[in-house]
Amino acid sequence: MTEVFITASGIAVPEYQISNDELVVAFNQYVQQYNDLHAADIVSGACEALQLSSSEFIEKASGIKNRYVIEKNGILDPQVMHPLFAERPDDALSMQAEFAVSAARQALAKADLSADKIDGVIVACSNLQRAYPAMAIEVQASLGCRGFAYDMNVACASGVFGLHNAYAAIVAGSARN
Repeated sequence: MTEVFITASGIAVPEYQISNDELVVAFNQYVQQYNDLHAADIVSGACEALQLSSSEFIEKASGIKNRYVIEKNGILDPQVMHPLFAERPDDALSMQAEFAVSAARQALAKADLSADKIDGVIVACSNLQRAYPAMAIEVQASLGCRGFAYDMNVACASGVFGLHNAYAAIVAGSARN
């Protein structure tokens, strides 16, 4: 039987962080604005009031104390509450692929492998930035890998499914690395 090993890994994280305290301030401002705007509907029962949050609740519910983000201003603006970043054209490396390429370069360096020795690229994540071009093909082209490349989107289990598919490809002989 073919033995399969993970010989290296890499990680890329956005440069900014948002604490629960920062997020709660923005979210609670949003809640207050929403409840003020919909006060008549809330009183009539047509809609429910949104509830304020707390740092303690977030940590207890999720275990998260802070999170890395690509951009803070939009997320912390009660009028926006999501990251603001420029959309890239289809022929430019997507932001998500850029993070994957950075992590892959670290893993290749640690494993002392050149990208042309990689004959299968699987990008497995719960949310893909865009469906076309496939993120894995972007990563493959950017690194100079060979062989096959495909994306997997299996919600929270994507990482496990991606590892299983990589294992299966190696065991079956359709990929070596």
